[in-house]
Amino acid sequence: MKKMLFGLLLSTVLPASASAPATPGTTFYVIALTGSDVHAQPSFAAKVVRRLPLGAGVQARQTIASTEVQRIGADLALPGNWIKVTTPAYTGYLFSADLTARKPVVKKSHHGMAYIDLLGAKKSSRTEKEKVAAGPNIPPGAYATKDITEYANGTATTTSFDGCFAHAYAFRQLALNEVYHHLISSYSGLEGKTLRQPRLVSRKGNVYTFTCGFGESDAAQELQLTVQRNGTFVISSYDCT
Repeated sequence: MKKMLFGLLLSTVLPASASAPATPGTTFYVIALTGSDVHAQPSFAAKVVRRLPLGAGVQARQTIASTEVQRIGADLALPGNWIKVTTPAYTGYLFSADLTARKPVVKKSHHGMAYIDLLGAKKSSRTEKEKVAAGPNIPPGAYATKDITEYANGTATTTSFDGCFAHAYAFRQLALNEVYHHLISSYSGLEGKTLRQPRLVSRKGNVYTFTCGFGESDAAQELQLTVQRNGTFVISSYDCT
């Protein structure tokens, strides 16, 4: 059952780099769920002068190339540049892996948690059926249902069969850091007043597996980010009721 559902997941070719120099005056938005640090100098070792919240917008004054990376556990690192920002209140530097030039939609969960949505405006939706191969627990003529929603920046697909669900997000024109932060926003949650975020637990080749932030023992399992050789990024999860 599980293997059948993952075989139906959708993927889209995405650009892998978000580190191109920004034109002065470009507006960037914070997409890190817990905010982004503003450093006094273009270095992670420099003093933090303030922290900008999720969704905050800043104008780039200068881009400074960097070999530093933002570490996500031991097996994943996000490259980036330092973006200099100047306001009447402060001057400082943000690491571009926390940012996007696309204005995100900031939403709130039913628990009141703010999170970002990078899918963009909804364009269309459709439902398809796909025949499932008969097996010991699958009768002949069984079908899986695929609910597919197209957005301005990508596609969301949910494939359901026999009480189990496979979810996939496929983005267009978004970079690895944006896809990663969408994963964090989509699968984080509050436990009381404590924020629980996905945690990288393993890497096998180009597949990164995370815990599900809103409860490791909850129904949603097998949260993965796959970076394919042809530049395709796939966020997928699987759960059964």
